[in-house]
Amino acid sequence: MKRLIRAALVGLLALGVGLVVPGSPAQAALNCDVPKPPPRCNPTEPVDPEGVLTSATRVPGGVAVVGWATDPGGYLVRVSVMIDNVIVGTLDAAQTGGFSGTVPARAGSNVCALAVTTSPVGGSTHLGCVSLAVAVDPVGGIDSFDRSGTDLILKGWAIDGDTTGAVDLHLYHDGAFAGTVRADGPLATTPAGYPNYGTAHGYTVRIPERPGDGAHTICVYAINVGAGSVNTQLGCRQYTVKHDPFGALDGVTRTGDKVRVWGWSVDPDEPRTPTDVHFYDSGVYAGSVTANGNRPDVPGEYGAAHGYDLTLPARMTAGDHSFCAYAINRSYGSNNTLLGCRTYNVPAPVVAPTILPFQEWDLTSTFVELEWTDNSSSETGHRIERSVAGGPWQEIWRDTRNVSRTYADRAVTPNTRYCYRVIAFNDISEAAAEVCATTRFPALPRPTNLTMASRTDNSITIRWTDNADGEDHYLVTWGRYTDTTVTGSATVAARPGTGGEVTYTITGLPALTGYRFYVFPIKAGYDTGDAVSGTGGTSGAPVVNTFTSSLGSVEACAPRSVTLNWTTTGAIRVVVSRNGSVLYDQTRDLFQWSDSTSGGTHDGNVTYTLTAYGPDGRTTTKTVTVARTTSLPLYKSIEFKNTSKTNAMYLYYYDANDQPLGSFGEIAPGQTYKLTLEHCKPLRLKMIEKYTGRIAWQTDPAFILGYDEGNVGYQEVY
Repeated sequence: MKRLIRAALVGLLALGVGLVVPGSPAQAALNCDVPKPPPRCNPTEPVDPEGVLTSATRVPGGVAVVGWATDPGGYLVRVSVMIDNVIVGTLDAAQTGGFSGTVPARAGSNVCALAVTTSPVGGSTHLGCVSLAVAVDPVGGIDSFDRSGTDLILKGWAIDGDTTGAVDLHLYHDGAFAGTVRADGPLATTPAGYPNYGTAHGYTVRIPERPGDGAHTICVYAINVGAGSVNTQLGCRQYTVKHDPFGALDGVTRTGDKVRVWGWSVDPDEPRTPTDVHFYDSGVYAGSVTANGNRPDVPGEYGAAHGYDLTLPARMTAGDHSFCAYAINRSYGSNNTLLGCRTYNVPAPVVAPTILPFQEWDLTSTFVELEWTDNSSSETGHRIERSVAGGPWQEIWRDTRNVSRTYADRAVTPNTRYCYRVIAFNDISEAAAEVCATTRFPALPRPTNLTMASRTDNSITIRWTDNADGEDHYLVTWGRYTDTTVTGSATVAARPGTGGEVTYTITGLPALTGYRFYVFPIKAGYDTGDAVSGTGGTSGAPVVNTFTSSLGSVEACAPRSVTLNWTTTGAIRVVVSRNGSVLYDQTRDLFQWSDSTSGGTHDGNVTYTLTAYGPDGRTTTKTVTVARTTSLPLYKSIEFKNTSKTNAMYLYYYDANDQPLGSFGEIAPGQTYKLTLEHCKPLRLKMIEKYTGRIAWQTDPAFILGYDEGNVGYQEVY
């Protein structure tokens, strides 16, 4: 291994890599003709040199190394110096064995030496290592960082191993170049690892802080001298600028023509001194205040005397107004801080509502109902004031939800004059509309004993007892009793006194129509009151509006139940019959009649008859038939005649697969045979010659159906 290392070093030396040759002369050739013990001449075994690396020190221009190395045979020894295993220079040991010198610097942390003999068979010896931080770029640091007012103070040191002189420092503030200083101040001791560089490598920097509030960073860089390529960052320090005042505009509210504002403000440069706060309303200066009110919620390091709460004039133009507060800076800061803006609104002046004219039903002896339209979009509510018989106005109703547009005053007395003001309002204005009216007298007594005295196909005569005295007239109204719509009205002349009977004939009515009629006594200035009502209808032949069956047809021999439904108008009796048999017979005092009944169970061919009877004896009849359907011919019986003169015939019947089931017997030539079929039994018949087996006749279609109400057939066969 040693030979390999030596061979490598010899090769490097032959190339002249990194050589630094001291000023000592080369070693002379050996003299082998001397008394014993002589030096080793013509050695045949390798002998390794001896020695040690004593020290390594950073000096300007490189690294100074000191040690000794000798060859037992007296040959020249060369010492290779390595920094972190990279050879940076070679020194020759003196004849006495010592070596010293300066080799070029290279960044690393260990300086080592290797002694190599020049003996032809010599070896090499590792002389050891010295731990030394070798830097080719500047080194240093920031030892302290302080603030004084608006200045930053940084202290530290910087040195470049390539020079004993001071190095330049560049300062960067938030990434921007901020100035240059020299690290030439005195230090208490020489920087570690640089014993020969002196103590003039310290610095103290005083630089203004950045003006804007917020987080900032200052960094220090040492500028490289000589070897090396990096301007070393000695460190960065972060700091926060907070000189501008701060606080909050907590609220702005308008009441009438005044604005109340409140909040708090602090200047961190003078934390115990109240700040001034200026106010702007819609961009116009509105006033100021010293924020010295009690605000226990302000952070404790500032104290509680930083609140403000005051009232200022509002700008009374309609619309939204932006109200802003600014804290005025007291010391190092550069800005008057916006504490916030709030919006308050001034509504537009309201417009008076429009009171709608009174309708007949709005004004009675017991209430007055007002209705109005809203003509404003800025009101917050409505209120109503009332004056009774010219007396003072008093508020009787208020709606702050602003949803109602009607009001019924039920605290009134009959025959009294009332005036009302409907007032729309908001917090800065109001506008009113006014109306007056006199309540009515209570209604006259209503009539009694209202009846239908007579009727025709086109008229109804009604009669009632007059209980009112002094009425102007009677009002009669009527409409079909199937709905509530009034279809006609008439006035009937008043009758003096009370107790007599009054009649009126309603004409031009359709026949067979039911009506509900009402009678009111009417007098100007009086309530209409409740009417007496009655019912009746015009006469006429009854009408069968509908008469239907639940089934239109039934399959033969498959009986089903049938339901009958009907509607009649003007009938007092309904009779439903089936083939003359009565199924339903009822009498009712109903003008409009709807009902149903069972039509029994059968297999069709049934006719139902409905007879409707009117009050005057007139009748109307309507029928409905349920048909009978069948897919097979229906036969009650068939008569067969054998017209052959010589051949007898047999009458057979068959199943659905055309297999014979039996015979009805022999029919001799000229003989007649009558076959009566079983009810609802299907058959297939064939007539066959007795001796030949020829089919003389068969049913077509293949099957027929026996039916008691079916056809009677006749068939000649030969």
